[in-house]
Amino acid sequence: MRGLLLAIALSTGIGSASAADDWRITTAGYGPAKIGMTVAEASAALGTKLVPQGPVDEPSCHYMRPEPAVEGLWFMISDDHVVRVEVTTAGIKTRSGLGVGDSEARVKELLPSAEVTPHKYVAPDGNYLTVWSADRKAAVRFETLLGKVTSFYAGRVPEVEYVEGCS
Repeated sequence: MRGLLLAIALSTGIGSASAADDWRITTAGYGPAKIGMTVAEASAALGTKLVPQGPVDEPSCHYMRPEPAVEGLWFMISDDHVVRVEVTTAGIKTRSGLGVGDSEARVKELLPSAEVTPHKYVAPDGNYLTVWSADRKAAVRFETLLGKVTSFYAGRVPEVEYVEGCS
């Protein structure tokens, strides 16, 4: 049933306001799948299986996705635990309602505490906008290019600061 709710929440955005808010990216994770959960716990919470992106050559860090696939949604796994959730396409939002395609100005407007730093590869045309948890052990980070959000992710430190996937 939760797998069906996941599919409905992602594909249509319909449902009660509280249900829709539950399926958002936060520093704690994505919906009921929380940062720090094992893969089995996250799969059970989501009501759908998480499957590897490809062969798992390095168990210390790899990517998994829901099955059936949800376009643009990835889970970074380190030693069988969810450490980061990534979004690379429009449709999935943060608790603040931000997502891929939003302007950098809108991120700054809705999240004035966002720390802006130059993007490692595309500065000065791109930035990282990072919103830290109160204890700075987790964050949501938006990547921008030419003033638009191209991807965003949430997770624990240090993984949320990785700029090349698992490194």
